[in-house]
Amino acid sequence: MPIQVAIFSVGDRYVSGGAKDEAGDILNASCLKMGWEVVVRQALGDDEQALASHLIQTADSGTVDIIFTVDGIGIQTKDRVPEAMYQVCEKWIPGLSELIRNKAYEKSPLVALTRGVAGIRGKTIVINMPGSPTIIKDSMDVLRPVLRTAVDQVKGTPS
Repeated sequence: MPIQVAIFSVGDRYVSGGAKDEAGDILNASCLKMGWEVVVRQALGDDEQALASHLIQTADSGTVDIIFTVDGIGIQTKDRVPEAMYQVCEKWIPGLSELIRNKAYEKSPLVALTRGVAGIRGKTIVINMPGSPTIIKDSMDVLRPVLRTAVDQVKGTPS
């Protein structure tokens, strides 16, 4: 069965249409290329509480295996995705965020300033992705080998 995915691009500029969501487009294409099903694709604003509520609702719905957030993990005041994650996740998977940052550092040392995390709520994995299209592509290359096993383990099914 294909992995069911939700992609939420986070930033008021995406909601207003003031910025093109290239990173979200790359992530969507990468998921489809792997044979996964993107069941939700939406832009969400920068509000931490609204984001946390949305992530909780989506994770608790049981309709997706992985939620990806795109952008909103930097050090600017408006970047509140990690803070929202602390309200959402019950367990943490630091190795996924480490993989993303380690791979991306080769091309973009500024990735060291990102604060993205990965965790679990119920039977759903939630992963914060940077807002760079190049980093998204490279990140999916390093995450691909482990995500099927991660989903199976979280759901309690054999890989």
